[in-house]
Amino acid sequence: MKQKSFLKRFMAAIAVCSLAIVMLMSCGGEKSEEGGVIAGAHPIIIIALDGIRADALGSYGAPARTPAFDALAAESVRFEWAFAQAPQSQPSLATLFSGLYPTTNGLRAPGDYMADEAQTLAEVFKAAGYSTASFVEGLPGGSDYGLAQGFDSYQTVSNPGVQATEWMKSHAKENFLLVLAGWSNLALEQVNALLEGSGQPEGMDQRVAEVLASRATDKPINFDDVDLEWARAWYAARIQVIDSLLAGFLADMRSLGLDKRATLVVLGSNGFALQENGDLFGESLYASVTRVPVFIRFAAGAHVRSISKVVEVVDLMPTLLELSDQPVPAGVQGSSVLPILEGVGQPPYVAFGESPQFDGQRFVALGGMGMVSGIAGAGAGIFSLGFDPLQRDDLSETEADKLAVMVSHLEAWEKMVSVTSLDPDLRTEEELDEDTLKQLKSLGYIQ
Repeated sequence: MKQKSFLKRFMAAIAVCSLAIVMLMSCGGEKSEEGGVIAGAHPIIIIALDGIRADALGSYGAPARTPAFDALAAESVRFEWAFAQAPQSQPSLATLFSGLYPTTNGLRAPGDYMADEAQTLAEVFKAAGYSTASFVEGLPGGSDYGLAQGFDSYQTVSNPGVQATEWMKSHAKENFLLVLAGWSNLALEQVNALLEGSGQPEGMDQRVAEVLASRATDKPINFDDVDLEWARAWYAARIQVIDSLLAGFLADMRSLGLDKRATLVVLGSNGFALQENGDLFGESLYASVTRVPVFIRFAAGAHVRSISKVVEVVDLMPTLLELSDQPVPAGVQGSSVLPILEGVGQPPYVAFGESPQFDGQRFVALGGMGMVSGIAGAGAGIFSLGFDPLQRDDLSETEADKLAVMVSHLEAWEKMVSVTSLDPDLRTEEELDEDTLKQLKSLGYIQ
């Protein structure tokens, strides 16, 4: 009872603080009516948050209150079924920056490097005269893993929100690209401090360390019911802390008048598993890890709506370039989502993702179904995303035809990302056969 009582008081306090900041954000600003978006040169702000699963936020149906995220949803295009292409933040950022899938850009797992040949979002904007900066959470002075391409300033820092805010204030009158990636470690510090002495199961820290260490072995360790209940409560508290940090940043953005002239993208770079599919914290490609929140707040809050079609993080780079009237580099594999907003998008709406972990696991999302390959050595499973969003009920026997279609699409996609890889160690030299080309054309990857 002590643990639950403390968590309720803590979450209520955070919610009150966040709500107060959101109310301040609204003061002095008119509510914008539906209208056109700003096209052409204008500021672009991206906030990429690791470990944020879509179903943790109120606007995606979570019971917890996340006032800053939910206020943002009320002014944004919210994508109901958006998927990250990798289960970790570094590969996801590379996909976001390059518009290329991980195998193609070369950064598939933490510690890999994005290929120099990848033309990035920052490089295109810098060539157009934008100021460009990125503040990424990490050890100060740490490696950029090739992610710094095109940024005037790329810094790994312990608190990226502070540095990003200061940079934004000094460049508020310019056209710029600003990326803030992180808040995970800062949130961890705040949550641990606030939860200290509140009933954490004895030995929990050691068991967490064992779970993390088990990723390098074939013997994963699962939490028991007591540990898992604590982990869920801890994660809920973490979301509340990040919500309050987001509220503060948005208040600063509004105070500079950037809500009237900037496009803001807020997304989860990857989700967070809580043992729904035998994965703790997240290296698998189930929806708890790959389905992420994506909000695009156009300047002055235009085009507010919820989009139910499947989109991908890889789509954001060409979207922002098209919105800003900038050229999309040849070979980009993502597709702008602007046609979807205009009602002229073309199906199929499909998402793919990959991971070197779990024996090279892959996922596909298409037509309300989600496929995950490499399930305990048993091939692939298929799930109904609408009825079974946590992917617990494998429908392989009853949906064998749909599974076969998704496997076929995945095989064509795998050939494409390998043949086009900018990493010589990942690239295959085989020619794409006629059947594969036909498959890729049906998916919209070639004309």
